Amino acid sequence: MKHQKNILFFFLCVTFSLFSQNNQDSIPAFQKNGISKTSIVSTNPFGVFISRLNHNFKQKASRRLEIDITLESGNVWGPNVKTYIPNDPALQSQMSNIAWYSRQYFVDEEQLDAGYFEIETDGVIKGLRGNLTIPTTNKQELIVGFRAFVLTNGKFPFSSFTSDRFIEFFHDNIAGGDDPFDRRVFGLDKAKFLYIDREGKSFDLGNGDFLTAGIETHYYYYPTFLNEKNIYFNLGAHLGTNLSKYNMSVDFGASVAGVKQFDLNDRNFMLLGLGANVLRKNAIELQNDNFDFGTNDFIGSFEANAEYTFISKGKTYHSFGLSYYMQTSFHQKDEDNYNIYVRDDEAFNSWGHGTRHLYKNNDYWTLMYTFTRKISTSFYIQQDFTVNNNPDLQTGVSVKFCI
Repeated sequence: MKHQKNILFFFLCVTFSLFSQNNQDSIPAFQKNGISKTSIVSTNPFGVFISRLNHNFKQKASRRLEIDITLESGNVWGPNVKTYIPNDPALQSQMSNIAWYSRQYFVDEEQLDAGYFEIETDGVIKGLRGNLTIPTTNKQELIVGFRAFVLTNGKFPFSSFTSDRFIEFFHDNIAGGDDPFDRRVFGLDKAKFLYIDREGKSFDLGNGDFLTAGIETHYYYYPTFLNEKNIYFNLGAHLGTNLSKYNMSVDFGASVAGVKQFDLNDRNFMLLGLGANVLRKNAIELQNDNFDFGTNDFIGSFEANAEYTFISKGKTYHSFGLSYYMQTSFHQKDEDNYNIYVRDDEAFNSWGHGTRHLYKNNDYWTLMYTFTRKISTSFYIQQDFTVNNNPDLQTGVSVKFCI
């Protein structure tokens, strides 16, 4: 709880100071530059421990120093599941012909020759991100940032839209039906993150516990040979240092993204963006006892983004964006064909998602609104419609300004 309060207090102090009239008068005007977008990378329970990459849909390198601060909140849920990975090829073949949810009834856990991991997640993960953009040349820029995450119980008022109670209210009254994921069976507004990896290392975290932090460095180069056709793209190189006691390592990545602008008139335009990147996670291990957060060494992602902007009479840019984000799986997919999943005795509805979907690509949709004048302020809401191990609902707010 202490970490949660400190993060919220810091963010609120910065936000209120930026919105004060005196400070706004002293801040250089922020220029809209491409698709207005903060980080929309999800607070995935495994993903927060590595340096997953946000896609960059700017049209050109920044001309001034910029600061971007984002607070995000994502509700994660998955009842306890024990996962056995059989070593015997004959047993693997047998299990591959049995529905995943029934395999546990055909084996004796005590007699299994198998690898093993266990996971249980419940709560709202709060994330704080900060970036400093440093112009280098007219076509290049360097971004240095940090990220930090804590686990909370998501109670009102700090998690109004991402709390268990709000999500179950939505399920009851709009879509989903009565308790489709067994949240009420285990109790609402609780916080727990239990993980035992394949090597037997474990942690069991609760409300207010610090999860992870990291430092990130991003270099972008913006070629200009297609700008006359209103097509803009960038190439990126990325380095992320993970600083938690659970995973202290260095990740490397590369990215490419492009934006096409369509001018409707002098006050209305649309931007379409496509981006892709790849990350080599744990390329350098900084300690010997890192947890195993996925058997895939490389994580790739793709994003398609569409944004409509109109300029009001006060010369304020109002931007409405819709994004589709897809990321490759954390675990190699073949194991899911024969893994033996053992559910918690109390769980019945959708009990395997939190573990099985580590073997599936993750995807989600994000709706964002940004208004830009002296500063740029963004709000977003994110939904995992396919229930594939991302937060059921995530929200975020960001401020970006020049100095």
